[in-house]
Amino acid sequence: MAIEFKLPEIGEGVAEGEIIKWLVAEGDEVSEDTPLVEVMTDKATVEVPSPRAGKILEIKAHEGEIIEIGTVMMLFSEDAQERTTEAPSEPESNREAEPTETSGRDPQSPEPVDEAIEAARAMARAELEQMEPGQPERVWEAPPAAPGRALASPATRRLARELEVDLLRVPGTGKGGRITKDDVTNFAGNGSAAAKPEAAAPEPVAESEVAVVSRPAAEQTVSGVSTADEETVLELEERVPVRGLRRLIVEKMSQAKRIIPHFTYVEECDMTEIVALRNEAKQLGAAQGVKVTFLPFIVQALVAALKQHPTVNSSFDEEAGEIVIKRYYNIGIATASDRGLMVPVVQGADRRGVFDLAREIARVTGDARQGKSPLEDLRGGTFTITSTGNVGGLLATPIINHPEVAILGVAAIRKRPVVRDDEIVIRDMVNLSLSLDHRIVDGYDGAVFLRDMIVYLEDPKLLLLGAP
Repeated sequence: MAIEFKLPEIGEGVAEGEIIKWLVAEGDEVSEDTPLVEVMTDKATVEVPSPRAGKILEIKAHEGEIIEIGTVMMLFSEDAQERTTEAPSEPESNREAEPTETSGRDPQSPEPVDEAIEAARAMARAELEQMEPGQPERVWEAPPAAPGRALASPATRRLARELEVDLLRVPGTGKGGRITKDDVTNFAGNGSAAAKPEAAAPEPVAESEVAVVSRPAAEQTVSGVSTADEETVLELEERVPVRGLRRLIVEKMSQAKRIIPHFTYVEECDMTEIVALRNEAKQLGAAQGVKVTFLPFIVQALVAALKQHPTVNSSFDEEAGEIVIKRYYNIGIATASDRGLMVPVVQGADRRGVFDLAREIARVTGDARQGKSPLEDLRGGTFTITSTGNVGGLLATPIINHPEVAILGVAAIRKRPVVRDDEIVIRDMVNLSLSLDHRIVDGYDGAVFLRDMIVYLEDPKLLLLGAP
């Protein structure tokens, strides 16, 4: 007997998930707890295990599809010997074919379906459903080419150009009169390619029936190809479906920019003392197997400044019309991965020393890069740091990680000439870019917050003394 397996509860407050990757196929026999599928929510990507042993009969949710909790994902049998061919009991002639499209897309193909063709198919199906019994059926055909334009694929058009064949003279043998590559090759082989038709005088038509399109004489080119040749340009383009983490990034960034009125304040910071302190800590950490970067020191200075300016460590409850000030300090670390940007969170950053912070930052960012972050590492952030590290850059305008109200961008630390006591000296300098939610944090308050953080970075002894 076929058993339905529905998308289970995979996190508190999670209502839906996107099917990222099936780890099994129809016909596979699985054991209890065998990983079946990777599902992404707005919080994390998780592997859903099998609740029992059995044989997979049918996969009903396709990769890239977003389904709600409780939706049937697959059918399988408790009996590993059950054959999928024994499940149907109806005669083949009485059974209707189930549709395979999902949101206008063929689940077996990553390429998008032509919307015009799909619309025509839908209209044809609707007409068939409304036909009276005994009325002759009509067979759906591809829409004809526009007047003066042959019906052919870009590859066929390229072949025609290479063989100097006029497609308007080639009879199409494909479905709906489409011209195939064989049609072009056969036409050229018959010696008809060179004989191009002379331009016939156009028949007079009413002005209202003519759509006039003017083009500039010299058109812009794409990779050396005139944009007038649209088919050739299309061959140079690649369409990548927005799925998984990239879809989530699109949604989150769009939401943040749409809702939050950003403003960014930039200031430079003298990191010379931190550089010297980090060099000492780096040697001590190596003896303990800990890689010490600059981030633990930046996090410590950040937390000290947040305690002085609690509004910056908050979120905005728009429905209640309340600012939610957080008395805990969970610092998100924006991390680049092969799959896209992730923000794992260092929980309780205010209770950790430099070495402990270094270990935790390495752990959460390492898991994020490998796509293995547990749900608890991706939730509960109160403030986010994004760093370009050795990549460089002078400044940034980072986008706030909604519903937080601030994010700090850290550029590369570089030696620069600066003036100290009326003398030009070489110091280790960095630019800090602070983006804030202007609904919650005023410009002056944001500037003072960053100034106080810089005080701790330029004189790290104050972190030990606990005084500004």
